[in-house]
Amino acid sequence: MLMRNSVKVSSVLLPFILALAAPSAGLAQGPPSDSSLKLHFDFDEAFSAGRVQDVSGNGNDGWQFNPTNWITTGNGVFGTVAAQFTYVGFMYNDPPHVYPLSQYIGVTNLNGFAFLTNGTISFWAKFDTNDDFGMFVLDNGYNGIYAENPGLASNSWSLCRVYHPYLSFVTYPADGSVAPVVSWPDDTVQSGGYTPDLSTTHFHLYTVTIDCPNNLAIAYYDGLPYMAGSIGLPWIRIYGCASIRWLCIGAMSHDGTPQWGDDQYPNAGFFVGRLDDLRIYNRTLAAAEVQALYQGSTYAQNLAIRKSAPQSVQVRWDANSNAAYQVEYRSNLTGTAWSPLQSAIPGSVTNSIIDSILGQPTRFYRVRVLP
Repeated sequence: MLMRNSVKVSSVLLPFILALAAPSAGLAQGPPSDSSLKLHFDFDEAFSAGRVQDVSGNGNDGWQFNPTNWITTGNGVFGTVAAQFTYVGFMYNDPPHVYPLSQYIGVTNLNGFAFLTNGTISFWAKFDTNDDFGMFVLDNGYNGIYAENPGLASNSWSLCRVYHPYLSFVTYPADGSVAPVVSWPDDTVQSGGYTPDLSTTHFHLYTVTIDCPNNLAIAYYDGLPYMAGSIGLPWIRIYGCASIRWLCIGAMSHDGTPQWGDDQYPNAGFFVGRLDDLRIYNRTLAAAEVQALYQGSTYAQNLAIRKSAPQSVQVRWDANSNAAYQVEYRSNLTGTAWSPLQSAIPGSVTNSIIDSILGQPTRFYRVRVLP
């Protein structure tokens, strides 16, 4: 929300770009709720008991299958709660390989998105320190190497790193190959050298839209188109393993069951970091709708300006105690950069600030939610 204030009057201007008008971050924002949203984990509901609620209303909840190892809470991109995935040890069941062990969420009810000809997958992620070039955020059948029957696992997909520091959306044709479709930029701290640091400094929004009839997928990075690619399949589907279809969140499913301990898997590709606002739609979102998913976390909600004294104004917004906010200003809408007004403000401290307008005939304000 963009606000203008002058010495004589205080008025609200219509936003000149969508980003400045977007609602913010107290809650996960985005395109209006519709029946095409088939899975939505906002992680704002309590999940310590082993269940992540699907707030789309379709009952596609996520479950804890490792009874001794579960996600914890972290600060989310929307100023509320995110899922924190943390390394807790190592896996030794694939000698001579040793893999770091984190957590995973199993989704066994796939109402509305088990098969997709059109779809959208979107989530926010911030990666913690790691050196894993084979990390998986979403997986349901890495059949190119591991499926017992690649034909049975055909048309499945993953969102992962495939021997690169950047994320890719890949599919698995019936021939058992791995087919990269689109990818996102390398946003890691350091991807080269003998000891790479594949963490990211901030949350980023990773979105892919899928249009199989038109053989087109588009990767969006922080709400903007980054890469287009060909899908090469008439539809995609959730595989998981030969005995049950399931979506693995936070690890490589490896053609294993979601249950922990009845086979060797998952045993590798574990995600480490924070995950927030995971969404799967059964339609291809338009570019403006993807942008709205990103902008929903950018600016504070219900920004208001009023005079507090003859030569000062109060800038006020709706705040969340888990978020931090940066008030910014500039003297006109074009030609000048936004400048910070004082330092960042924790939402637990206050949700307003007083600014002197002495000698300032016009001033514009915005309040950003910090990642």
